Amino acid sequence: MPDEPIEPAEHRKLWKERPAVIGRFLAEHPHYEYLCAEVAYILEKRLKAAGLEFSAVTYRAKSLESFVEKIIRKEYKDPFSEITDFAGVRVVYLYSSDFPRIEQIIRAEFNVIEKVDKIKEQGADKFGYGAVHFVVTLGQKSSGARYDDLKGLICEIQVRTVSQDAWAIIEHHLVYKQESAVPEILRRRLNRLSAFFEDADETFDRIRTEREAYIRQVESKFDKKSELLDQEINLDTVRALLKLRFPDIEIEYYHGHLSNVLKEVDIKKYSKLANLDKALSRTKKAREAYLADSKLAPSAARELLIALMFDDVSIFNRSDMPQEILKSIEKYAHLVER
Repeated sequence: MPDEPIEPAEHRKLWKERPAVIGRFLAEHPHYEYLCAEVAYILEKRLKAAGLEFSAVTYRAKSLESFVEKIIRKEYKDPFSEITDFAGVRVVYLYSSDFPRIEQIIRAEFNVIEKVDKIKEQGADKFGYGAVHFVVTLGQKSSGARYDDLKGLICEIQVRTVSQDAWAIIEHHLVYKQESAVPEILRRRLNRLSAFFEDADETFDRIRTEREAYIRQVESKFDKKSELLDQEINLDTVRALLKLRFPDIEIEYYHGHLSNVLKEVDIKKYSKLANLDKALSRTKKAREAYLADSKLAPSAARELLIALMFDDVSIFNRSDMPQEILKSIEKYAHLVER
């Protein structure tokens, strides 16, 4: 059998001198695992309900090794009142301007004991790109027998953008926790790098704002269909066309459905929305027959894809197309108006 890993002398000393602390940690650890899973579940559910875009909601309970290391490093006398991250949840979201709404959800769902803004703490002249931490307990909405063992237990929620998360990963790899630890030759470069990540967050927000304005502009042409049909083909203009064409069904059957369909569009043949609109008109009877026969769930993106399959010979003759689909297209091809 392989040898057991040898614990550092300081760890063995802590186990010997403070067994009650270790015992309490082991006894409470399952509750903290349950707590952080519950907090993460609540946050993910509320973020989705609010329509907020996020990359990930992750969680973890502090390990025994991390607990022992922190007691030794910080010289904690009463670790259960001094440590706030026995349970930790991280929310990684897309747009920095969404933070106030995320904070609103956290305050509505939990009792916030403390809020720590790591960015403001660093100051404008320091390198690094932090996050905002909330120290919370379960709120009044979390009631019932399943929460009895969790009441009063503390969880730390880290809220950071994708850019902040990327910086944290790089920073962890470099192991530079403060500017004084960085060699002079690297300090200027790291300062520029952290500023780049901060600028990226601001740029993402501007791009989203500009895109939303563009979508409003496109949708404003609904009353003037000729102007709408003269638009170039992209995800936003095609979505606007499909909303106009198919107002009573979902645009997408799954997230990213329309983007996948647009990969099949031959831009040389369908250069404007008018070309796609004509394809939808020409294939109307064929699409209706195909969908009635296939019993597929309806979506506007699927309607467009089927229209393209009937209208574009290059798609129809593709070797990677499943045979059953090819047979169905061939069966109803005579209904297409040429």
